[in-house]
Amino acid sequence: MGLGVIAALMALEVGLARIVTAGLPPVPSASRDAFDAPSIVTRQIEEGIAAASFSTSGARLTGNQPIHGAPVIVVLGDSYVVAREVRDEQTMGAWIEKLARASDVDVNVRQYGWRGASAPQYLTVAKEVIQRWNPAQVVVVLSEDDLGADPLNRNFPRMTIGKGDEVRTVPAPPSTSDDSGSIFLRRSALVALLRARWQRVLERAPASIQRITSAQLETRGPAPESHVVEAVPRATVKSLWKAFGSTLTIVYAADVRVNFGHEMEGGERRLLAACDRLRVRCVSARAAMLAARQRGIVARGFSTTTLGVGHLNAAGHEIIARSVWVALQPRMKGTEQLASGRPE
Repeated sequence: MGLGVIAALMALEVGLARIVTAGLPPVPSASRDAFDAPSIVTRQIEEGIAAASFSTSGARLTGNQPIHGAPVIVVLGDSYVVAREVRDEQTMGAWIEKLARASDVDVNVRQYGWRGASAPQYLTVAKEVIQRWNPAQVVVVLSEDDLGADPLNRNFPRMTIGKGDEVRTVPAPPSTSDDSGSIFLRRSALVALLRARWQRVLERAPASIQRITSAQLETRGPAPESHVVEAVPRATVKSLWKAFGSTLTIVYAADVRVNFGHEMEGGERRLLAACDRLRVRCVSARAAMLAARQRGIVARGFSTTTLGVGHLNAAGHEIIARSVWVALQPRMKGTEQLASGRPE
């Protein structure tokens, strides 16, 4: 009996390995990235069924052929930009390329995403991105989680906010854990799938259960004071502007669900106010998502998940891209002759 169970689990593992990639995509490294870098494919079935391509240096690929000598737009974000849930040609970067080229603007898009990231991560890689690509535009994707306590006390790198909303990034401390005995767990397609399904269950659980479970599963820093949390959107806009200058465009990925999302959220409101005060280009996709919903199109959810909940689906990526391109098009016209980040 025991041998039969083991054999069945091994067969399941072998079968799942064909459609589920256990490990995460490569951590982005812009300094080592290139248009002709080798690529790898990761597969998942927890939110829809999709295969996602990455360069070996962690860039999320668009599926479009690079144009030699065209200006580069760099897109930075969290799991929305990792975008394992959609095909290459359905990512927001792919849509920006298609929209630009359809408008007779030659452009290449390089996308870098980190799961659970927020502004401190993008500040950490700013110099590297600029030195490697000399981007014509930098698009940073933010959501409500990025505008509260998370950048202060959740995943590393974190940030602290000083006087005048000055930001200092806090890198991850040296790891002291030894997980050498968990190679199977790290590489198991079955374990990866079970973890993902558990996460989906938690997303639909009551907030009280989510808080208890989150406290057990992740280590957070001390809870920040309310006035510091309220300063996060201002400090985020100011620090990103200092890092990327006039090339910066911030896009807010609103949480518009089937019957939720009409009203602007607190972080979003403070973000847009800070952008207006500092004269930084910011775009909220909320209005576009609500308009799409009126036409029966919901920006989140997949065939295997709850409609309207979770990551951006293919329609959501297109909505984000169209919102971004409206903001970028006036600035990109006439820049296509610049040789920035040439494909090798």
